[in-house]
Amino acid sequence: MTRFYPLASATAFAILLSACSDSDPGAGLSEAAPPLSAQLTITPLAAPEGSPGEISTLSSIVSVAEPQARDIAIRFETRDGTAVADEDYLAASGEVILPAGELQTRVDIEILGDADDEGLEYLELSLSADEGVSFNANSVNAYIANDDSSCDAPYQKANPNRWRRLGEDPLNYAHRGGVIDFPENTLYAYAEVARAGADVLEMDVYQTADNELVILHDLSVDRTTNGTGQVVDLTLTELRELDAAYWFVEGQGTPHDQPESAYTFRGIATGDKPPPEGYRAEDFRIPTLEEALQRFPDKLINLELKPDLDGEGEYEAQMAELLQRYGRRDDMIAVSFVDEAANNFKAAAPCVHTAVPLDQGTLLVLSSFGDNPMPPVPEHVAFQVPPDTSQIQQVELELTVVTDDFITDSHNVNLAVQVWTINTCEEMLRMIDLGVDGIMTDRPILLEEILNTPPEERNCP
Repeated sequence: MTRFYPLASATAFAILLSACSDSDPGAGLSEAAPPLSAQLTITPLAAPEGSPGEISTLSSIVSVAEPQARDIAIRFETRDGTAVADEDYLAASGEVILPAGELQTRVDIEILGDADDEGLEYLELSLSADEGVSFNANSVNAYIANDDSSCDAPYQKANPNRWRRLGEDPLNYAHRGGVIDFPENTLYAYAEVARAGADVLEMDVYQTADNELVILHDLSVDRTTNGTGQVVDLTLTELRELDAAYWFVEGQGTPHDQPESAYTFRGIATGDKPPPEGYRAEDFRIPTLEEALQRFPDKLINLELKPDLDGEGEYEAQMAELLQRYGRRDDMIAVSFVDEAANNFKAAAPCVHTAVPLDQGTLLVLSSFGDNPMPPVPEHVAFQVPPDTSQIQQVELELTVVTDDFITDSHNVNLAVQVWTINTCEEMLRMIDLGVDGIMTDRPILLEEILNTPPEERNCP
């Protein structure tokens, strides 16, 4: 009688026969397993420590650009940095598996909550794997954010103001992550400009239809993505499906009239092509504000609050609460063109550094022309202004804003002067010579090259 075995049973029977045979014990299925040849990316994500006595999770994502034919075993071990084992986290070592066919897994470390008002802390996570597997970094710092600080006391501006450069070169503000250099407002762009040396990551924040905070400059998704519609009408799930690098062309920004081959990042977000080494598909989608705070806990950040269309202040309060959970206070600036939004945010988070909003700033600039001194502005740390009013649609007067007199008046009341949007070499050099404290630019790579050149050798081709 002929017997028929289901596929799974037949496979098990073959393995049994192999194990019982007198052949080489190394023979069998293991010979057929493909050798490993994979580049893994480790992406640590900061996490708030949690309440006293609470145990939370600090995760690091381990990913591969393309699925592998066999499992990858990843070994990990923790070491103290500024965070101390058994005080701030539970020391751990072990192994996680990146399953065959999957793109990522996680290494989770337990962290311990307390009530101490302390700064950002980190532990070191080291990794290894089998032969043929390499990492973008064999060890990374994983950050624990301080969520115990109070943010309800009236703001007291420090002197000197940390955003003032006091004769040093200005800070390099990567406007939207570098609109001309990289796909704007993506985690990929921010990671690239951070690696290149930009000092401040500039981001714009909208609220979605389901009240999530996302990073995007326009009210509509049409210019930068393969979708259409306004952010406030779309849910986070709907936004996640979009390709935020769809229209990006290196050196140009987001023109919609180039040949298909010019859009070199198109399709990474949707999985149609693999990401560059060290990145994931998610890095080319519309990110949430929390993802940016997790990814860049030790970088200076500039947040622009976009108009809250319901005007009830919930958007600003939500942002303030999120920033406090991640301990972001004096290492970031929040700003809005809309005075109502700026004031709502300041009321919700008086401890967070802020820039002067538009209407208040216009009055201060006009009142301090000529020999008139600027009145004190104790609640803010900076002016964020264009060189002249031609870039501000809301102001009808044609005025030069950034002058020696304006910079002197601002510095006299301990305000930094941060200028936008400066994209030519000549204007960058002019702003540096004027003594501004920050330059916001769509071309942070160019500005970084200038700032890395000795002052006596700086010139434009």
